[in-house]
Amino acid sequence: MNQLNALLTEVIFENDFYDNLMIKSEPSVQVATADKLNRANQSLKQRIRQLTETKIQLASQYEGAQAKLKQQLNQLAVSDKQNQALLLKIEQLEQTIKDYQFKFTKQKEEMSIIREQIRVKQTKQNQQKLMKKVQVIEHVCPKLDDKLFKEEIVDLQKQVAKAQQELQIYRKQRTAGLQVSRSEKIRQLTSELNLTCIDDYHPLLRLVHKYNELVAEDLVLWQQIQGRFVKVDNRWQFIDKNSQAYELSELSLNGILLQTLTTNYYYSARQRSDTGYIMLIRQLNKQVTGSQIETHKNETSSPVRLMNKQVLIISWWGETVKNAAKKLSYFGIDVVWLDPSDISNDKIMHEMNKTQYDFELIVMRGAHHETVTAAHRLRRSGRQVKVANNPGASAMFDYVSGALGLSDG
Repeated sequence: MNQLNALLTEVIFENDFYDNLMIKSEPSVQVATADKLNRANQSLKQRIRQLTETKIQLASQYEGAQAKLKQQLNQLAVSDKQNQALLLKIEQLEQTIKDYQFKFTKQKEEMSIIREQIRVKQTKQNQQKLMKKVQVIEHVCPKLDDKLFKEEIVDLQKQVAKAQQELQIYRKQRTAGLQVSRSEKIRQLTSELNLTCIDDYHPLLRLVHKYNELVAEDLVLWQQIQGRFVKVDNRWQFIDKNSQAYELSELSLNGILLQTLTTNYYYSARQRSDTGYIMLIRQLNKQVTGSQIETHKNETSSPVRLMNKQVLIISWWGETVKNAAKKLSYFGIDVVWLDPSDISNDKIMHEMNKTQYDFELIVMRGAHHETVTAAHRLRRSGRQVKVANNPGASAMFDYVSGALGLSDG
């Protein structure tokens, strides 16, 4: 077997193979065995020739495949160069298109400016011509029976009126076009800011402070509450868990249909802490029990101790004062509200000095400095006066009830 492998790998040749085979055969081999050996040798020779031919064919195919691969590589290299050239041409064309677009836009703007100038010039010339004709007509005294001449005068007067209307429209359009938005004003101020004019920008600190206050207030003013609905005198009221009643408006419904409201389920809502205003969110999957309805009836029907007091509140926030006044009115407390943005400071000072008020509440935010100073002076003299930063409706109610002893009853 080793000799056969050596022959296949061309380590030995056919003659050496047969010589070695004859040497190794024993002299005592019979004639039949020699005949079988000859046939086996012939089959082996035929197999060797087939293997040799197959090897030659495979070698030829391998060389052909290498040549074909080399040709394809050359074609790919040529295609790559062509693609790079095409990409370069595309980039050049795109840049050329951009250049032409920029030129076209610029020429279009210039043409619009020229057309506008020509239109204005023609309008002025036509107006001057009409004015000259009118002046000439005014110096001519037509005869009363000259109807044709009168008609021409009327026609010219109409043309003058029409030209004046067109001029007014043009001026309005031009004025409207010159109006600058707030964003554009801010960008202009930002672009002009430098070290030479930095002192002129100090008022912006107040603007930034006010902006931060408004943004911060909107984030913390809303709080979520739950409550249910009751119907009083054919009007819906929202009752929260603290038995506080709220009137509803279209904005409070927040898209919820009025006919879909029910007294059998609780609802979630959002409440502003400064104004007490509520906005519904949705109906909860929580039913109202009969004992809770009976408790509310007992609370609303219980007698209220009327105090017959009068309170002065000075504040910018009218809606907040109205909500607090509504709560206080249940206890017989009359609230007088003064808005410092509408009423002069002298009148406010005069009203504060009156002794008819059992309690005075001054909201510092929005109030004049003299008003706050006078409030502290009255408080030191023994008057019932409170200065608060920015209280909501509930805080105002607490201040008044605490000062007048309402919570002690």
